[in-house]
Amino acid sequence: MNHVLHSPRNPSRSGALRRAALWTCASGALLAACKGDSKPAGTPPTPARTPAPPISALEVRAVSGDLSKPDPEAPYWAEVPAGQVALTAQAMVTPRSAKTMTEAIEVAAAHDGKYIAFRLSWPDRDKSEAGRLGQYSDAAAIQFAVKDVATTPVMMGAPDQPVHIFHWRAQYQRDAEQGKPTMAQLYPHMSIDMYPMEFKEAKGGTPEQQEQFSPGRAEGNPQSYEKTGVDEIIAEGISTSAVQAGHSGAAKGTWKDGWWTLVITRPLAVEGGSVLKAGAETGVAFAVWQGGEEEVGSRKSIMMSWLPTKVL
Repeated sequence: MNHVLHSPRNPSRSGALRRAALWTCASGALLAACKGDSKPAGTPPTPARTPAPPISALEVRAVSGDLSKPDPEAPYWAEVPAGQVALTAQAMVTPRSAKTMTEAIEVAAAHDGKYIAFRLSWPDRDKSEAGRLGQYSDAAAIQFAVKDVATTPVMMGAPDQPVHIFHWRAQYQRDAEQGKPTMAQLYPHMSIDMYPMEFKEAKGGTPEQQEQFSPGRAEGNPQSYEKTGVDEIIAEGISTSAVQAGHSGAAKGTWKDGWWTLVITRPLAVEGGSVLKAGAETGVAFAVWQGGEEEVGSRKSIMMSWLPTKVL
């Protein structure tokens, strides 16, 4: 049977339908703009490049250089081979991602006898640094066992089997390099009526006024202070992460052509944390968050087992 598409008999109804369709499209565009979606239509795919070979263990080689300062482009990285490690979406705890956003991460590691540095690379078509509500930051973390890696669960440790985590966020690095964005910068058209630190008539307010609206800072919560790029965390199981007040680690990330390259450096021995020794075998684990894909908290790509690691 042949079907013929007839034009509607009622012109006014046809006009109403067209207006409704236009309003629907305009509303969708307005919603995307309010949400601050960082992936406009037509975002190019991540450029392909030759992947590093898969590895089942990591060797940390000794190099000449000062590894206390993270540098993704340091010449000694040319002496250190990189290997690829598979990741999968975290599936043990809700909320969780519907699919694996970062399927693999490339890893290289080196030490200078005092510090150890890890160079991580992974594809991410968007550079996400958070800011407004509903926007999240790209991030990565390295985890170490504080005690025996053979008995420490890789999923955030367990009671009396703590893990030591170095957690970098692009947001923290942006804040350290450029300054933390103010509310006026994030929301230039907002109306301010009660926050003393944002008064246009008396900019900043007094320190006492600001403290009244910063209870976390008043209580000494490390999360309430400006970051240096990387948090140091101790955990003894899922949902037990405790950010440490001190920062023995440092990090530097660069985003180019759809790839992050990040170096996290730390002392081989951290008092109250994990200790790595030359000639000894241990294990590490990695996690990646793609902020542009709304990954935050438990929504991440992780390793499901420790990667055997030896400091040479």
